[in-house]
Amino acid sequence: MMKIIITGSLGNISKPLTKALVQKGHSVTVISSKMEREKDIEALGATAAIGSLDDIDFLTESFTGADVVYCMTPLDLKNSDLKGWITEISRNYAHAIQKTGIKRVIALSGWVAGIFPSYKEIESIFTELSGVFVTQIRPGSFYSNFFDSIAMIKEMGMLASIYGGEDRIVFSAPADIADAIVEEIISPDFTNKVRYVASDEMTCNEAAKIIGTAIGKPDLKWAVISEVEMQKALETAGLSPKLASDIVEMQVPIHKGLMSKEFSLHQSEVINGKIKLKDFAKEFAGIFNDK
Repeated sequence: MMKIIITGSLGNISKPLTKALVQKGHSVTVISSKMEREKDIEALGATAAIGSLDDIDFLTESFTGADVVYCMTPLDLKNSDLKGWITEISRNYAHAIQKTGIKRVIALSGWVAGIFPSYKEIESIFTELSGVFVTQIRPGSFYSNFFDSIAMIKEMGMLASIYGGEDRIVFSAPADIADAIVEEIISPDFTNKVRYVASDEMTCNEAAKIIGTAIGKPDLKWAVISEVEMQKALETAGLSPKLASDIVEMQVPIHKGLMSKEFSLHQSEVINGKIKLKDFAKEFAGIFNDK
């Protein structure tokens, strides 16, 4: 039995991850910033640690005595500097890891780290820790991102983003990401490594067809819009110009084919998930029809 720290509260990845690790008999502590999550965490058989990721002393206390820690940075849409926020929290994690002597870390990253040097530098905050073995988990686009497009589909009758049409995209299901993290946690291979997670891969048109068919709109299209149009749409939705720009920057490589190429270059490091887009589409249809 290991003592494992899970960050990310009971999010899309952390909740199934917590369930799986508890079922395997491990002692799991889940870090959350919300006191109301305490009962839900305990109901899963885990221990709740309530506090802020900005509080290094809290993190250090929570990490003390742990064998493994899973580190992820929740997306803060109120913070205008996305990269700065991720960097700050990663450094807080690293400080607590080094101070408590943890030797095994699983860090949630993303495919963008293989393309953008600035995100690769964020990964290095963990990999440069002395005496710590780190696995960077790089998933593709989350299926759950489709939920953000429900209003667009209902109002405009289509999907639209900087990428679309015949652009290829790799999707990742949160549950498959959780399974990949469990696999790495129990792996006896204590080396620094990168693992990509891919549940499904296809063109955006093929994805639109699957989603559209599930909701009774088999002719649903996925249109390509300009960077300027996307920037404006994100700002209209309430995001700061800087945060909107960061998101635009991360989407451009999909349209340029860099994301698909990144995965193709690292097939030996890819963990293939079980949940296909057709599986997720059923869940999506249920939520779509309820709204």
